[in-house]
Amino acid sequence: MIRWIAALIATGLVLTLAHAAAQTPRAYHPPRTSDGRPDLQGVWASAFLTGLERPEDVKDLVLAPPAARQLARKFLSLVPDVVDPDANFGTDYQLAVVRGGFRSSLLIDPPNGRMPFSALALAAVTRGQDRNDHAFDNPEERPTVERCVVGGGQAPLRPEHGFTPTQIIQSREAIVLMTEDVGGPRIVHLTGAPPPEALRSYEGYSAGHWDGDTLVVETTHLRRDDPYRDTVDRTVLVGPNSRIIERFTRLSDTELLEQFTVEDKDLYTQPWLAEYSLTFSPQPTFEYACHEANYALTNMLWAARLGRQETAPGQPAK
Repeated sequence: MIRWIAALIATGLVLTLAHAAAQTPRAYHPPRTSDGRPDLQGVWASAFLTGLERPEDVKDLVLAPPAARQLARKFLSLVPDVVDPDANFGTDYQLAVVRGGFRSSLLIDPPNGRMPFSALALAAVTRGQDRNDHAFDNPEERPTVERCVVGGGQAPLRPEHGFTPTQIIQSREAIVLMTEDVGGPRIVHLTGAPPPEALRSYEGYSAGHWDGDTLVVETTHLRRDDPYRDTVDRTVLVGPNSRIIERFTRLSDTELLEQFTVEDKDLYTQPWLAEYSLTFSPQPTFEYACHEANYALTNMLWAARLGRQETAPGQPAK
């Protein structure tokens, strides 16, 4: 009898330990390239409702499924009735998921999930929003993404509502991030020195190095006249003195974690950190021919001017 009880206890202990082991994530060993680095190649994409900042009435970063569904329904209720069909809101049925947990914001530091803008940055954000709402006199006044100059592939790589994939191509000397969006590929240089300070571009200069199994990308040499990096809900500001740091870590065969921040003492009162996961996609990427047969900007300017004529003093609004 004693032996039977002992055997039963031992069996139960083994089953308990086995269950605990099954619940504990195993260390992931990513596939590697011929030079021994983690293989990040492939097509990665994201589509979720979570914004950069956390809603003021939400306290926790990681939400239980019921709270996540409730917040997702709230976000969906804010989607306007008329939207760009390419925005593809139909796929954004849930919040961002990182390591299996639903996220209420991409920002994880500061802990309150709010951007630590300086007074200078807040004024710039206000000017940018006012431009987006009212500046329709000249094409040059519109955002660079509307003018087919640059898009979501700029550093930091930012999620959008729609399914916007990024293809990663990797070699010993460089890594290419090709986002199916406005603008061309972004080259991450793994060797060589950056260009002189005077040589600046919309994409900037991205230099990469490996920190263990994490690819660290630092982007500098940004133009002064392109400060806005829009996200789902909030603008990220950059300037000529900004340093953008991105960290890409493959967590599984299907999950690629991106962490990003912007260091700029003039724009932010403290360093901040945001993160989200991209999911591996079996779908290929396609050419994003923004200029070809693109009448969107022409129609925007035309419609705005027509609207001003209809609402001019003495004219009834229609």
